[in-house]
Amino acid sequence: MNFITTFLLSFAMSFSAAHEFYLSVTDVTYVKEQGSIQIISRVFVDDFENVLKERYDRPILLIEGREIEETDEYVEKYIHQKFDIQIDQQEVNLNYLGREYVDDMVYLYIEITNIKPFQNITIKDEILIDLFETQKNMIHFKSEHFKKSFILEKDVETRTLHIN
Repeated sequence: MNFITTFLLSFAMSFSAAHEFYLSVTDVTYVKEQGSIQIISRVFVDDFENVLKERYDRPILLIEGREIEETDEYVEKYIHQKFDIQIDQQEVNLNYLGREYVDDMVYLYIEITNIKPFQNITIKDEILIDLFETQKNMIHFKSEHFKKSFILEKDVETRTLHIN
């Protein structure tokens, strides 16, 4: 994790009890040898829990051992509604692999398989934007010879990168 990301996460975590700074960080990595895009998204547990409760009107708790049986179904459904990737203007299927809790963050693991080399990738990240007007979603994209970081937010929820 680079210095800026570490700083922003540390800063954001200092407000975790009643924070007014809303940030998620998502790593999107194209692994050419495996023909896959691996995605790890980190969001605050309480924020993610609140958005799932509000969106699906269910008593969802993101606490190990206290989750309802359908928790993964709701998490996967939300991801498919709020996060999207297109490769060379073509829709691709996101495979939700699961989640884990680390401190006050939930790590969401997603993978896209059968990816051939490409020229353009479009990333849409609206996670938590429907709950928090000031939500910022930092994206770190990395492939073999290309790296780019950017922020998506309300009114700028999508970005296309041109990989040469």
